[in-house]
Amino acid sequence: MENNAMTNTQLQNPLASTNTWCRTGLKQFATLRHATLALACTLLPLNTVAQTPTLPTPEPPTQTCVIRGQIASLVAAGAKAKVKNVSLCVDYGDGNLVKVASTVTNKGRFRFNRDVTPISPSMLYYITGAASNAIPFWVEPGEVNIVVPMPGQEGGVKVTGPTTNTLYQAYLALAQQRDRAYNDSVLALQRRMGNDFMATNAGRDARQALRAATEVEWNANRMQFLLEHNDLPLAPLLLQRDMLPFYNKEHVRQLAHSISPALAKHPYTIALENSIKALNLGEGNEVPDIRLPQEDGKTIMLSDLRGKHVLLTFWATWAPGCLDEMENLKRIYDETRNAADKFAMVNMSIDRERDAWTRTVKALGIKNEGWLQAYDTQDKVSPSANLFGVRDIPKCILITPDGKAISFTLMGIELFARVKQILSGDLYYLNNDTADNSK
Repeated sequence: MENNAMTNTQLQNPLASTNTWCRTGLKQFATLRHATLALACTLLPLNTVAQTPTLPTPEPPTQTCVIRGQIASLVAAGAKAKVKNVSLCVDYGDGNLVKVASTVTNKGRFRFNRDVTPISPSMLYYITGAASNAIPFWVEPGEVNIVVPMPGQEGGVKVTGPTTNTLYQAYLALAQQRDRAYNDSVLALQRRMGNDFMATNAGRDARQALRAATEVEWNANRMQFLLEHNDLPLAPLLLQRDMLPFYNKEHVRQLAHSISPALAKHPYTIALENSIKALNLGEGNEVPDIRLPQEDGKTIMLSDLRGKHVLLTFWATWAPGCLDEMENLKRIYDETRNAADKFAMVNMSIDRERDAWTRTVKALGIKNEGWLQAYDTQDKVSPSANLFGVRDIPKCILITPDGKAISFTLMGIELFARVKQILSGDLYYLNNDTADNSK
């Protein structure tokens, strides 16, 4: 960061200087925010005229990512590995970190192979068990090499690999650049003003102003970086995680539009869209497109049920109210089981113990054809429940065939009556005068 010399007035009144820096920082943030949003708009895909249909192209061949890792100290010593096995986990972008493979180490060495296909595209993965924290890296065609200096240590871990891994490291390095800029600015201030000034309230305010300025510059640099690489999956993932908090509801949609159309179906683009929908959650608005993991390991998306009305119920086996409501849901299932082409029921368990969920589903007799039972909890947190703003359970959400919320509050006899009303063809919710507008 470039430091300008302080004027005589600023030297005489350091607090006034600090206030000037704060005002300047806020102006810079506003300017940078508008600039980055403008850049996002320039990257929006242009609509093109319809073209003559072409023959479908064949599916691209499966490509492989080879992940090679080693705990350097064990390899050098040729010792028996103290780390007996490590795991490979995938980040779905919705808060889920799911283990997909494990392997036994061989004197500190380990290896995984991961196919990269349209169904399983390039995504952020983690190695767990080799360092104190999970080690992130991108799976994409090619070879990734991971070197851990010592068992259980995170510092000094080195990841090298194809394009996205290199760019990801460059993105993370922007934080180091921010810290260096801040430290350089503080040292320059200290040289100009002296140690006594740095110990005063004015000195502390001055340092806070410098920190705010470097944060503004860092956020602008991160946004610029992601927009310049908007055709890679790191863009939607990191926009969602790092940039959304800085933008209001009116602007976040532009972030999603800045992503290349080639990534429209990528899980991270869906996760970004879901976060935006969660900010605008309400009756009449489109709901997040959550994953529905089932007991047999299969997963479908909520959007796979488009074309039908959907009753999505968040519940848990330990909540007495959920067990009571389940009796009403059984009545709804009996009423709708012959209308599977028009209506679908989904139970989303947020139980902390998967075994408790499977036992209770069986005991309640709700493991029936056409009644989808899903389980979403990861590390005691349900990403789907968070997206839907679930604070109490049971939570029954009625959804239109085009994926918009009808109600967040219907339960019991009233829910049963409304479902029957919909199946009769009376789409009452289209009448604004009678719609339930509360969450």
